[in-house]
Amino acid sequence: MDEIAPGASDLVGDQTPAIDLVSRIQRIESGLSPAERRVAEAVASDYQATTRMTISELASKAGVSQPSVTRFCRSVGCSSFGEFKILLATTLTVAAVYLSSDRVFNDDIGQLAQTVMMRAANTIRDCLDQLDTNAIQRTIKAIAAGARLDIYGQGGGSAAMVEDAKLRFFRLGIPVCAYIDGHQQRMSAATLHPKDVVFAISNSGRSKAVVGAVEIARSFGAMTIALTRPGTPLALASEIVIPMSVPEDANALIPTAFRYAYMAIIDTIATGVASEMGSRSREALRRVRYTLASIGIAIPTPTSDPTPLMKNLKPQE
Repeated sequence: MDEIAPGASDLVGDQTPAIDLVSRIQRIESGLSPAERRVAEAVASDYQATTRMTISELASKAGVSQPSVTRFCRSVGCSSFGEFKILLATTLTVAAVYLSSDRVFNDDIGQLAQTVMMRAANTIRDCLDQLDTNAIQRTIKAIAAGARLDIYGQGGGSAAMVEDAKLRFFRLGIPVCAYIDGHQQRMSAATLHPKDVVFAISNSGRSKAVVGAVEIARSFGAMTIALTRPGTPLALASEIVIPMSVPEDANALIPTAFRYAYMAIIDTIATGVASEMGSRSREALRRVRYTLASIGIAIPTPTSDPTPLMKNLKPQE
């Protein structure tokens, strides 16, 4: 009997519905063997076509042996290639709007764009499936009620998210600073008070500088919030945790997909904070809009009040 490849054990306790085979493949892709990753890439290049292929055709497309295809199927939780095709077809039927585009590309650049952009769209969909709405609601209320917001993060992706988050919140009239330097994070944390809030962003959750700064901030009574992977040192150090696990792509040339999920979460929080603050955020946004318009920068005028977006928000049971 073929051994189940590394990564298959990741399925144990996985909360992803069995029907969502695409998310399952993405979550364990980094743990697959090189041959199985080639099968995963071949499948992802055209999900619909895969459902019509024979095992020999898929093996040929991926440049691997048929047993490698079988091992791949077992690694994603299917007992056979036939079962794999059935589950994939079911996934596509239910979620086709998220997994495909009406446009068909015949050129290399078009296919490259489709691979990158569809991965981004699928990552956001997977983020929505994982979202802890109770943690989001607590975060919104904490930031809206806070006296000051300091945002911490390090590394290429997380540092960019920190700067983007600052742009989302300062427009609402919130005193906010963003720090990507470890020494400055510790200095910032040492000046915080009980009504202040720290929002730490880290995909790995293991940045010693960020974890240390959060521990310092919490020791001085500040509210500490982390957007990170569950069970990490940063998650354990923070009072509120927004858990999010986004698998790394096996292809090092493809940009890290977690950025799309994190940006969507940050935008959700910022929108919620604006609604929670009500007239305070509207006045701040009005001033921002006026000062930009006065120098000739045209900004579309909103057609409605965003406040109702929060009316139906309920935490998870």
